[in-house]
Amino acid sequence: MGLSNQSQGGSKVFLSISNGKLVRSYKEKVEGSVSRINKAGREVHECFYDSLEGTIKGIDTKDGDYGKFLMISVESNGVNYQLEMNYSSGYSASFLKTLPNVNLAGRVQITPKLTIEGDKKKSVIFLNQNGGIKWFFTKDNPNGMPDLTKVKIKGKETWDDSDRMEFLENYAKNLFGGSKAEPIEEEVPF
Repeated sequence: MGLSNQSQGGSKVFLSISNGKLVRSYKEKVEGSVSRINKAGREVHECFYDSLEGTIKGIDTKDGDYGKFLMISVESNGVNYQLEMNYSSGYSASFLKTLPNVNLAGRVQITPKLTIEGDKKKSVIFLNQNGGIKWFFTKDNPNGMPDLTKVKIKGKETWDDSDRMEFLENYAKNLFGGSKAEPIEEEVPF
């Protein structure tokens, strides 16, 4: 099925997540795209999707100009997708907490969501395989997942998820035998 509201051409598609939607960026305007100026001052053209369905093939991380990212390789009907999300985010954490309960040989639907309550934003990814998939790592049953730690940065206390995210990343990579996400040939900066 791939992306839920458009057929794809080509063999590799780069996706990111923004405001609870999957985003495909283009250098040129395409049908259905929305144009905007990105943080680097360049005009980009984006199409938005609700979900991606396919088989998860690998997972990796990368450091970039905007920080560290979690990269997920997904294959669907001969098209290779690379889904990239901020490493230290609700999207990444929820994906990684659910992954051990996924049948990696089967197709899975990946759906990001963003809810806003007052000034608080909550980002999450739902995984579905013949029904919603529950988290493997939870507060009540952490399965070895470290707690968040409270740290003080510039006089303000905040929660640090570094140990937790490293644990989840390593656990996920081991599910794939240490395999990495396939790198994409050309990234569209946004």
